[in-house]
Amino acid sequence: MRAARFMMIAALLSAMLFAVGARAQQTDSPAERLLFDAANRERASRGLPQLEWNDALASAARQHALLMAQRGAISHQFPGEAGLGARASRAGARFSAVAENVAEAPSADQIQSGWMNSPPHRQNLLDPELDSIGIAVAERGGELFAAEDFSRAVADLSVEEQEAKLGSLLRAEGLHLVARVEDARRVCAGGRVASGNPQPLIYFRYDAADINSLPEALQQRINSGRYHSAAVGACRGSGQDGFTAYHLAVLLY
Repeated sequence: MRAARFMMIAALLSAMLFAVGARAQQTDSPAERLLFDAANRERASRGLPQLEWNDALASAARQHALLMAQRGAISHQFPGEAGLGARASRAGARFSAVAENVAEAPSADQIQSGWMNSPPHRQNLLDPELDSIGIAVAERGGELFAAEDFSRAVADLSVEEQEAKLGSLLRAEGLHLVARVEDARRVCAGGRVASGNPQPLIYFRYDAADINSLPEALQQRINSGRYHSAAVGACRGSGQDGFTAYHLAVLLY
């Protein structure tokens, strides 16, 4: 039995002067279905949020489970194989945290029992910050090789959707949104406000794993009462080792 965990620090800030239920498992494998149901049963018994089945995580888990079965050994990463984050990202998952349990045993019941009796595996299964799961089980010579991938999912939002969510947060703070989207997008990408345009009093460029709240430093500036208008912008960027973050900018006037 082995467990692995990887986290991305969300809301990395530089300033310059799912409420969803668990989705039905998409698999015909009795072993995978047992492990999925068992995971959510353990969480339900403790009042924890249910894990949602994630097809991309399941695809990544299947590739790894098949490789473990082929080699007749368990590992989180074999020589020449991509790491967990890269495997999940290539399969289409978007996440700010990712973790994995792997195991070899004669039955799915034994795999689940072993995970629940191992502190690092149990931690992954019961982590309230993780909301998604994909499971794959491969068989070789009567032994089952299981990979159970977890994540904290990041919604796949367009630049415009990101800006709309961020704008709603700022309007809720009493700020008036001004039509300086291109300026904000330029700042988000590391550029400057176009010459001749009204210059912001201050701007913030930051990365975040969700857009449900404002960074503390930005919130403090807004609370000062010095600013009455804002422009928002988002831009695309590549995540590190498969991790996903929204790249955002707020100009305060």
